[in-house]
Amino acid sequence: MFVRTADGSTRRFKPLRHCGEGGLVTVFSPAAGGGFVPVRLAEAPPEVYFRLQGFQLVPAEPRELWAEIRSLRLGVFLPWFLAAMAIKLVGIFANVLRWQILLRGQRIELGFGFLARSYFVGRYFGIVTPSTMGLDAWRLYDTIRLTRRPVECTTVLIVERVIGLVGLFAVILLFMPFARRIEHGQSIGEFVAAMKVPLAATAAFGVLILLQPGWFRGWLRLLPGERARRFAASAIDAASAYRERRGYLVLALALAVIGQLTTTLMYFANAMSLAAQNVRASEVLFASAVMTGATFVAPSASGEGVRELVFVWLLGSRAGAAKAFLIGNLGFWIEKIPLSVPGGIVLLLRRDPALQGVGREELLRVRREAEAELPVRPRAAG
Repeated sequence: MFVRTADGSTRRFKPLRHCGEGGLVTVFSPAAGGGFVPVRLAEAPPEVYFRLQGFQLVPAEPRELWAEIRSLRLGVFLPWFLAAMAIKLVGIFANVLRWQILLRGQRIELGFGFLARSYFVGRYFGIVTPSTMGLDAWRLYDTIRLTRRPVECTTVLIVERVIGLVGLFAVILLFMPFARRIEHGQSIGEFVAAMKVPLAATAAFGVLILLQPGWFRGWLRLLPGERARRFAASAIDAASAYRERRGYLVLALALAVIGQLTTTLMYFANAMSLAAQNVRASEVLFASAVMTGATFVAPSASGEGVRELVFVWLLGSRAGAAKAFLIGNLGFWIEKIPLSVPGGIVLLLRRDPALQGVGREELLRVRREAEAELPVRPRAAG
């Protein structure tokens, strides 16, 4: 569908914003403050506006990126870059603590140091895998190998993923009211803004799953195969353990929100290191949260390319395409080089707690305890 603009050209407009079952029903009228408000066609003033269809990506060339890099001031860039790295490190440790708390909810006690090392090894494997696949696969393998409790370890990761999505949606909804400039006139921004109610409903549904997993036991018959149904039933039983430990879930959810906030603050620090102008802090934080969600959905190697595309899409028209690209790209260098590559070194140097040597004193203690527990066998009468 097309509309003729004031300069005489013909442009495609967004029918979703303007049309109903009876055809054209809504147009836009100027409002105070430079914005626009939707009005019914029958009540529209003589001069009206339409939302044009199309992508709002901003053109950029490699030489513009190189010019931005050469214009960086080390005294501004380096402190903010190190701050971004430190902020993300805090988020990583919050995620490790959340993992430990959820394991405790399943009566699995593993030390924070061991879990932190395992987490960094998982990040190392996650450098080239989609989303968090490498991280989750390694953590699952490591904990099952050590505890021999596959159902509980798998349930912990499933619960952690649900809590993580609830935390992400909460952060998106938190920053959404403060980023209206990039929610209007941007295709992806308008899409996310239109998803406000579904996001809130999904977050509430996720909390319900965590609090009352038994309510969904009736859905097991929809799963193909008896083995899959048995495993899902065992997972529901394991998740039900948190009903009596809701404090664990509340603390884990708080840590999930902290983890998501540290990611958004890392990208805000990236924007400050680049001296980005014409863009508000709330808009950078909102774009960062949307980017995190996009990396879960779009197929990519650990989000490469997706983060840059989302930032250019949302912030390119205000901060400039080159700066918006670099805001996202700096996240790659922080996430994957100093905070992921060391995981490979940890893998080579770490000591497996399951394979530590047992000393003589420990053997004697175990023997004494075993002898004390053995029943006294009566002697046969001679």
